[in-house]
Amino acid sequence: MENKRKSIEEDVWRLMEFGEKHTYLPEAFYHILGKRLLHQGYVDGSFVLKASTRGSYYSQLKNSKMQGLFASKSCVPSENIDIMIGYLENVVGKVEKLTALEEEALVFWIFLPYLSSSNREKRKNYLLLILTKVLLPYSKEKKIGSLAVLDGVIFDKDVCDLEMIESVEGYVRETFLLKSQYTQNMLFYRGHSWLNYLLQPGIKREENWIENEAVMYQEIMVRCAKEFVHCQSHLDYLVEMQHYGLPTRLLDVTENPLVALYFACSTNRGKVGEVLVLRAKMQEVKYAKSDTAALLAALPTLSHGEQMKLLSLCENGFSEENDQEYKRLAGKLAAEVKSRNPAFEPRIRKKDLLSHIFVTPVRNNQRIMKQEGSFIICGLGREYGEENDLGNMRCCNEKGKKRIFVVRKTKRRY
Repeated sequence: MENKRKSIEEDVWRLMEFGEKHTYLPEAFYHILGKRLLHQGYVDGSFVLKASTRGSYYSQLKNSKMQGLFASKSCVPSENIDIMIGYLENVVGKVEKLTALEEEALVFWIFLPYLSSSNREKRKNYLLLILTKVLLPYSKEKKIGSLAVLDGVIFDKDVCDLEMIESVEGYVRETFLLKSQYTQNMLFYRGHSWLNYLLQPGIKREENWIENEAVMYQEIMVRCAKEFVHCQSHLDYLVEMQHYGLPTRLLDVTENPLVALYFACSTNRGKVGEVLVLRAKMQEVKYAKSDTAALLAALPTLSHGEQMKLLSLCENGFSEENDQEYKRLAGKLAAEVKSRNPAFEPRIRKKDLLSHIFVTPVRNNQRIMKQEGSFIICGLGREYGEENDLGNMRCCNEKGKKRIFVVRKTKRRY
């Protein structure tokens, strides 16, 4: 056993040495697995850990140097790391940047010699050690603790309390216990059909979407005016846009844990799913007509430049009363809210613009009624591809670790 571990450690050091000159290698591990592991504490690594074939990378990598790694006639995976590195250098050579698919394929390829079931333990230890080494340069503020694996999910045991959902009955029991733990809070649930999805609204999933939020908001109301004739507030507009699939700053949640479990299982049958459990103090949950909800729902009426300026002003440390530029921009937003709600109180606090709030909407359509749906309205923020501080709303165990409810790939059993 000791000799095997020593062999793995030597292989990892050889890979790291290669990565110092060919940075695309450590960057691939960081982007595909390490980044989420570092920031969220867990990541789906089953495409490596539970893989049994070479997948379809060869057919997907047309016009890419990386395709040569999977050419059946020349690709002869070897447990000799020097042979693997030599082959990689010969086929790929020097490249500046890889696409996401190329990075995933490269990570998968590194473990081709160990895909047999007899090598499963070595594959796991090899991957965990590589990740530990790869993350060192990136972990100046957030340190990686003790890494572990459960059913293909890699997680930091110091950060996460991972719970594998074995049955609907067991899941209901665990979520009920959470309710008894958070008696002063309302709990909301969200199902992700793939564990690696980020907890963030649609508008923040692509940089060009958030930059064009105001344009999309105005364009759909002009082009589909009949669909919005019944809308009375900015929140009504966002709810309707969400219904038609337009990316908005709303994030769907539900008060029913079984609805969340359904969404975690309904698609991506071959992916590990997840149910996220979020909490909010009862007095902090807003209704649709609240001033804070109206304020955040009106943010799409400002251009991206105005939003970023307002965000900067909210972070400058000056009070609202002594910040004339803030008062001007906030006044423009207040006037927009007041155009829909004459009773709106025009004083806008900076902390409200940076907040993310749970909103219980008027349940006036079948989708929201059946799903017992609510929303999180997200305020200003700089994040595009990163999960923002919505993660702070997650339920934790008594030791402060995030509760993670994981759904196996075999979702039909639920």
